[in-house]
Amino acid sequence: MPVTDISITQGGQHASAHREVKPHKWALSPWARVLRRLARRWTVHSHVRKFCRPFTVEGRENLASLKSPLLIIANHTSHFDTVIVLSLLPTSIYDRTAVVAAADRMYRERVKGMWHSLRYNAFPITRGGGREALAYSQWLLHNGWSLLIFPEGKRSRTGELLPFHGGPAILAVQQNVPVLPIYIEGASRILPPGTNRSQPAPVVARVGNLLTFPEGTAIGDAKHAMEEVVRALAGTIAADHEQAAAS
Repeated sequence: MPVTDISITQGGQHASAHREVKPHKWALSPWARVLRRLARRWTVHSHVRKFCRPFTVEGRENLASLKSPLLIIANHTSHFDTVIVLSLLPTSIYDRTAVVAAADRMYRERVKGMWHSLRYNAFPITRGGGREALAYSQWLLHNGWSLLIFPEGKRSRTGELLPFHGGPAILAVQQNVPVLPIYIEGASRILPPGTNRSQPAPVVARVGNLLTFPEGTAIGDAKHAMEEVVRALAGTIAADHEQAAAS
């Protein structure tokens, strides 16, 4: 399937209004990786300590033996989700993880876009697809980099899981990489959609088992499996809350 047929994020009203922004490949360079590693304490962990109060991680054992390349997927209710996921990753995975970011949101301004690329190794992708960014996703996985992607394609404003798009499933199947599912609850209380000011809130992150797809798996089946495993993680957290309330 040609890369132009892959849709990783949802097409939106701003998609056609912005030209496709090329990925900043310099963000993969050794000097950029060293800077990110050294700054992680301030750009990632300090934010989690400050705003995720308390921060509960369930399924941490599923992070112990990870190897790149991976496709890391999570639900999406807040821009703070990215920081939370990056805080969970072992250093060996963090050092070789790129973050898929919406071009019309994170790369509208050139300097800010460069900052996102340097700070998080983010790269822009046009909502609804984009040949170069999609090919770049495949190239990254092929060359041993992991990808953090939010399959819903946009932030859920209700907290309910939105339908997944097919792009992540296509990448997982065609590039033959395992999928690490994560569900986050509480990030929307820290930084809700429509605001730019963060405030402390309780956060729970549940990390699931790796999901793999045999050769020949249908894309629709892979997409369904990815969505269901994240939905199951959400249900587990909800059940824990109900049990705690009843005790």
